[in-house]
Parts: sequence; structure tokens; C-alpha cells
Amino acid sequence: MAKLAVVLYAPTPMTTSTTPFAIDISGLVVRYGSHEALKGVDFRFHGGSLGLLGPNGAGKSSLMRTLLGLVDPAAGTARVLGLDSRRDPIGVRMNTGYMPENDCHVPGLTGIEFVTYSGELCGMRHSDAQQRAHEMMIFVGLGEERYRPIDDYSRGMKQKAKLAAALVHDPSVLLLDEPTNGLDPQSRNDVLELIRTLAKDRGVNVVLSSHLLKDVDAVCSEIVVLHSGRVRASGVIEDLKNKGGGYVVRLNGEPHDFARLAEQRGFLIEREARGGFIVRDGSSTVTPRALFELARAAGSPLRAFDPLEESLEELFMRSLQAE
Repeated sequence: MAKLAVVLYAPTPMTTSTTPFAIDISGLVVRYGSHEALKGVDFRFHGGSLGLLGPNGAGKSSLMRTLLGLVDPAAGTARVLGLDSRRDPIGVRMNTGYMPENDCHVPGLTGIEFVTYSGELCGMRHSDAQQRAHEMMIFVGLGEERYRPIDDYSRGMKQKAKLAAALVHDPSVLLLDEPTNGLDPQSRNDVLELIRTLAKDRGVNVVLSSHLLKDVDAVCSEIVVLHSGRVRASGVIEDLKNKGGGYVVRLNGEPHDFARLAEQRGFLIEREARGGFIVRDGSSTVTPRALFELARAAGSPLRAFDPLEESLEELFMRSLQAE
């Protein structure tokens, strides 16, 4: 597998004296005529892997286009690695790779020609772009297919070729817009594994925009949730999940008395998929001490209990409902 550490093309050097955020958004407003797509968006991404979530029309694509300097904001700033996307859009794009949702290959070119051309568009010499293109096609698993016409590629192969094109100039930040959209399960797993490798082992700061929560959960450590042009949640996923307010409880012996007593004492209780109970805060607050007392009173010793944790889907839905 080719190493991404090989630098054939040097992006614009950073001018800040301290390490900048991978992405720094402050008060960002984007308008298309009378429509306000982003309404004062604020968040910072230190680096690693970030999931950009939101329903259709939330402003995800507008945010990416603004980061790339393709859209001028009406107010606020969008910085990538300390570079202002409005003042230095070329500098931003030299340090940023972008994989759009829609097909962007050039008809009539082979895979290697397409990726080489993408490198030349980033300012690389032809020889450097071609060498790097070979490395990236091997990295994404298209080494044996690189000389085939890209028009003949399957959907999964085209997605991998787009990823190679986004990486050809060795960017520090990679923006991915629905990279697994329309893929079969095997191709989807292949692309996700490549993204994981980039973020965890290759030092690339990945921003993954997707409507597939499982993809974000599998790859990302942080999220930003957009809804109607505003940020509804942002931060480390594990920190954002609601870990309080309940426990998953498993018992030895007959559980019916435990459930009855829990309801009598003001807890909310429901059956759990693996035969235990989910005990939540109701008119009374669930604590480990309360669980032990309930189990003792019911004559059903506790076998195990764990804090209740939200799924990413539950976190996402709760974020959309927040005002």
C-alpha cells in the first residue's frame, strides 16, 4: 500500500505561529438571494474525523462550498488550517481534498489519466501528478484497474477513483460528500475502511458529510449536526451522548417483582432486547443504590447493570428537536 507520507507537492505553508484548527467557523452566514442557507454557524474542529450531519436542506453542502472558497459568505469567517476561505481560496484548496457526491470524472479518460489530471489542476507538474496518481490508485484498491476507461467503472470503482483524485495532491484536510451513496455493502465497507485508515493512521483530517448515521458512527469521533442552517450539536460523539438518566439491568431469578416495585417507586421501566430491563428516571432518580435496594426487595439479585447510553441515531434526533 502506498504511503501518504510521501510528499510530491508542497501546499502553501502556514503563516500562523501556533497550530491552527483544521476547521474554524465563526458567525458564518451564507445567502442565495433571499434564502439564508447558513444562519450564524459557529464550530471548531481540532482534527481527526468529523461527521457532518443534517437532513436535506440543513446547509451541509453550502458549508463545504464555503470552506472551499466557492461561495462567499454574507458574514462571518470560514478558515481551513488557519487560511481564510474568502481571502485565500487557492491556499485553502491547495491544502484541501474534496470528493463531491456527484460523478465528476472526465469522459474518455482512463482512471490513471483522470487522477493525474486532477493533480495537475492542483498545480502539480505532470510527472509528479502521474507518479502520485499511481500511488493513490494502488492505495484505493484500483491498481489493476487504473488503465481501464473510467466510463466502464462500476459505481464503487468510480467512488474510489474520486477519492484517489481528492488525495492526489497530499491534502491535510479531506472533505467527503456522501462518499458511500449508492454503493453495495462490500464497496461501502471498502470505502469506509479507506476513510478510517486516512483519519487514524495517515494523519488526514477527515470531514464526512453523510445521511447514513452508521457510516459516521463507524468512522468519526466528532460530529456537527446542522438543521435549518444552524448548529444543533457539536463536539466529541461520546461526550454528547446522554449517558445519564437510566441503566440497563440484568437480574438473577424472577424479574416480575422487580419491575412492579420499580414502577411503584416512580421509575420508568421497559424490557431490554437481551432479557433485562431498562430503568429510567421518572418521578424518582435512578441510582446504583436504588437498583440494589429494588433487587433486594424483589428477591432478584442483580447480575449486572450498565449506564444507559444513547445511540448516534437517538443523539441525532434529540439534536434536531432542540430549540
